[in-house]
Amino acid sequence: MRRSVRAALWLGLLGLLACESRPPAPAPEQFQYPMAVFVQSAPHPYWEAVDRGLKSRLSEPGMSVEWRFFTAEERSSLVQQTAGTEYRAVALTAVPNDSWARDWIQQTVQERGTPVVLMGTDIRDSLRLGYVGTYYYEVGRRAGAWFARKIARGEVWVVAYHPVPRAVSEFWEGFRHGLLTNRRVRPQLFGIDQRGAIPGRIQMLAQRRPPAGIFYIGHDVAQAGMPVLRAPSIGVLSWSNEALGWFQARQCQLLAIEQPEEIGVRTGNLLRNLSQGRGRALTIVYVPCKWYTR
Repeated sequence: MRRSVRAALWLGLLGLLACESRPPAPAPEQFQYPMAVFVQSAPHPYWEAVDRGLKSRLSEPGMSVEWRFFTAEERSSLVQQTAGTEYRAVALTAVPNDSWARDWIQQTVQERGTPVVLMGTDIRDSLRLGYVGTYYYEVGRRAGAWFARKIARGEVWVVAYHPVPRAVSEFWEGFRHGLLTNRRVRPQLFGIDQRGAIPGRIQMLAQRRPPAGIFYIGHDVAQAGMPVLRAPSIGVLSWSNEALGWFQARQCQLLAIEQPEEIGVRTGNLLRNLSQGRGRALTIVYVPCKWYTR
């Protein structure tokens, strides 16, 4: 009898030790961190680079990112489309800075408790908890100041297509301010709304008298324009490191290369921290360009 009791006690003790050495499996939902990126633009290599940066920072178990591109006409239905999904954090790129954008951010943050990080285009009077992007005004101001020194007089064309909303308008404002030190240089903006319209617009400009300088906003317009349009001074804002070959071949004298992958990395850091309940203070990050001049 005593032997059977001792044996039962030993078996119970061994079972207890086994349970203690094997921690209980956590509920699967504890490790699920669904996140989303909503971009008011069309798919583009720029956003592919941003996505690579995001994925490099959101690779922990349970983390997932859903990308959704939408048009201006689809903004009103975005709330209904995402109503049934409990995201831990979201990134948003949207224009203009109007009541819809501010209301969407407020509803997402206050009513759903989901942190919002703005990417590429800031909306300063909103409840966003972070912003990451290129400071396009400063890029434009620096480029304008370069042309003001480089050119004695004449016209400078700014030929622009960029996948980030409001990038062109912010650059243009800074560019004109940078030119103020030389009033004999006159800027003219040629904005292009769609990527597919670039070749036709370039051919139209080729029929005009060549300017004293050209600045291309965007890798696509520079790639299409430099073999066709001629000017003594040429500058480029690109999001691709391939543009460095243009500078080395002396096809342009001023080059600024954005870092969309780094924008993705920094946005990913904010989304990861916010999704885990960390870093609730407002964080503003300007990712600098790489500059090359001669």
